[in-house]
Amino acid sequence: MSFLQGGFTLCNKTPLPAGLTKPAAIAALQNHDQFLSADPHLTSYKRLSEPEASADYDSYQVPSSIVPIPKPGSADGKGGEKIRVYEVHDHVPNPVWSSDVTSVEEFVDCADGVWVRVRSPMGIVLETTWFVCEIDPKDKKNKNKDLPEGATLELVQTCECRCNRLLATLCKGQIDKGWPEVHEKIIKGMMGGGAGGNAGAIVTDGGGAAAGVAAPATATVAA
Repeated sequence: MSFLQGGFTLCNKTPLPAGLTKPAAIAALQNHDQFLSADPHLTSYKRLSEPEASADYDSYQVPSSIVPIPKPGSADGKGGEKIRVYEVHDHVPNPVWSSDVTSVEEFVDCADGVWVRVRSPMGIVLETTWFVCEIDPKDKKNKNKDLPEGATLELVQTCECRCNRLLATLCKGQIDKGWPEVHEKIIKGMMGGGAGGNAGAIVTDGGGAAAGVAAPATATVAA
């Protein structure tokens, strides 16, 4: 029923350390394994097979404002993938829904970073852009009033959530609570220290076999 459908939008910003270049910061966002490792609740994830993920890019209905930068070297030799899709498992302490949450996450690399759509249980859909932008000191909405010396870039997380109106407050509260830690881990990864997320998480290949990687991974809370 449409009257039960709700949602919210939000924007969170964190200045990047002086000396970190924009290309390096964007490249880190487009390292999906490193990006996922910023999720503090991650237990495991796997990339879905390429045919499932990218056979029909248009079917994903990615916003027209997002211009994809294909990943190089697709398996079919027809060019790079425009989208990659992951199955992500989280353990989220929460009295409302199951603690073990499985989401499907769609990643599209673009000029300023990465666009992520998260489809979680109970009809929760989050679409988030994670961009590296130049700091505008005249922007009154910029939350970063005390900028580090020499900082010229910032990580900008812009999120739109669609969900049941009864869940909107809960979802927003989780994002508001968790985003500073997630940003910190993402920036740590940009600086070459690894995202430092859930070190016990397991990455599996598309067939479900353990890939032998202890994921340092952003999902239900982060996106």
